[in-house]
Amino acid sequence: MTKPDQPDRPEQGITAVPRPEARGQAPARTGLKDFTRQVLVAVLVLGLAYLLWRGTHVLLQAFAGVLFATFLAALSGWLQKRTGISYGWALAVTVCGLFLLSAGGAWLLANSLAVQMAELVSHKLPQSLEQLRHYLAQQAWGRLLLEQAPRAQESLPQGEEFSRVTGLISGVGGFLESAVVILFVGIFGAAEPGLYREGLLHLVPSGQRRRVGEALDALAFNLRWLLLGQVFLMVVMAVTTTAGLWLLGVPLALTLGILAGVFELIPYVGPWLAAVPAALIAFVVSPWHLLMTLALYLALHILEGYVLLPLVQRRSVLLPPALTLAAQVLLGELMGIMGLFVAAPLTVAAVVLVKMLYVEDTLEDQDVNVPGEPGNEEKQPGDRG
Repeated sequence: MTKPDQPDRPEQGITAVPRPEARGQAPARTGLKDFTRQVLVAVLVLGLAYLLWRGTHVLLQAFAGVLFATFLAALSGWLQKRTGISYGWALAVTVCGLFLLSAGGAWLLANSLAVQMAELVSHKLPQSLEQLRHYLAQQAWGRLLLEQAPRAQESLPQGEEFSRVTGLISGVGGFLESAVVILFVGIFGAAEPGLYREGLLHLVPSGQRRRVGEALDALAFNLRWLLLGQVFLMVVMAVTTTAGLWLLGVPLALTLGILAGVFELIPYVGPWLAAVPAALIAFVVSPWHLLMTLALYLALHILEGYVLLPLVQRRSVLLPPALTLAAQVLLGELMGIMGLFVAAPLTVAAVVLVKMLYVEDTLEDQDVNVPGEPGNEEKQPGDRG
C-alpha cells in the first residue's frame, strides 16, 4: 500500500525562514528599549541639573572645603618633607597648629577687635556718613545727589527692625553652617586625597584616565600655589595697612587692617572695597587724613600689583584680569559673598582644565603653558604660549 502523502519537512541543516511578522518584532522591541533608555537618561540629567541648581550654595561650600583641603595638604606635605614624619602626623600637627594659632590670635585681639568693631558699626560709620551728607549739602551738585537719593527712613517698610534681627540671626546661622562644612570637608579631604582622586578617575573611561589624572594633578598644583600666595598677600596687606593707618592717626587701624587682609581674597576688587570704610573714617578726622589714607591704599595697591602679585603668580597659572572680574561679577550676582570669594579659584580651575583637555587634547595646540603639567612643573607662566 502506498503511504499517504506526508507534509513537506525542512531538511536537516536548513533553517526555516521566519514569517514576516516575526522578523519585525525584534527591531520593534529594540527600538522601544532604546527610546525608554533615552527618556530615562534625559529625566535623570534634568533631575540632576535641577538638584545642582537648587544646591549651588552647597556645592560652593564643598568647593571651598576642597580649597581648604588643598591648603592643608600643602602645609602638611611641606612639614613631612622637613621633618620626615608620616603624612598623617604632619596633617595632625598642621591642623592643631592652625587651631592654636587662630585661638591664640583671637584671644589676644578679641577684646580690642570687638571694641573697635562695635565702635565702627555703631558710631564711626554713621558719623562719617552724616558728615559726608553735611558736606554734600553745601555743594550744588551734592544737593542734587541728596535730592535724588531716597531717604532711608521713608524707604523702610513697617516691621523692618524685626526683619533686621531675623536676618542677622539667619546670617550668623548660615555663616556657622558654611564654616562647619568647609572645616570638615577640608580635613577629611586632606586626610585621604588619593581616595577622592581615584573615585573621580573611576567616573572616566579607562583610556582617558591617565590624561584626566594629569589634569587633576595640574589643577591641584595651581590651586595650591594660588592659596599659598593669597595667604601671603593677606598677611602682608593686613600688617602694612594696620601700621600705615596707625602712623597716620586714623582710628580703628587694627579693624581696618584686618578687613584689608580679608578682602585680599577677592582679587582686584577686594582692596578697593576695603578702602571705603577707611576713607569714611579718615574723613571724620580731617580732609588731610582722608587724602593720606587714599594715598596709602593707592601705594599699597601699586606695591601689591607690581611687586607682590608677580612673585605670587610665578608658579601658578596666569589669570586674565578681565576674565577674573567677569567671573566675580557673575558669581557675586548669583551666589552673593560666597561667590565673590571662590570666583578666582573657580576661574583657575576652568582655565587649567580648558587648556589641557580642550586646547591641547582636542585642538592639538601644544603651544600653551600650564604650570604643574608633566614636564612643565618648573616653567613659568610667561615662558611660552
